Amino acid sequence: MDVMTLVRSITLFLVFAVTLGMNLDDNLIARLGMTGNYGLVVLLAILFTLFLTGRHVLVAAAAVCLCLIANLPADFTLNFGYDRDYYAALMLAVVFQPILARILH
Repeated sequence: MDVMTLVRSITLFLVFAVTLGMNLDDNLIARLGMTGNYGLVVLLAILFTLFLTGRHVLVAAAAVCLCLIANLPADFTLNFGYDRDYYAALMLAVVFQPILARILH
């Protein structure tokens, strides 16, 4: 593995871990009905990092920004005009779309 790929993977993991764990009582994991614990945060951060490691930088940046917005408090995201569940769905679509495209083709 290349050094730049390793640095990028570590950076993506840390950013996803922070954005998923910052609002633990009312984040994306809690809205899905699971109790917010740090083990699940780390597992999801590893999963998203593995999916985005080989992707273009703009795709990874878009996923990180959408993950950050999806996990902010509800009052803050409503100032943008949309519910935060829309941002979460868009983030998951950005992360999982290449995998689904490979499976279906």
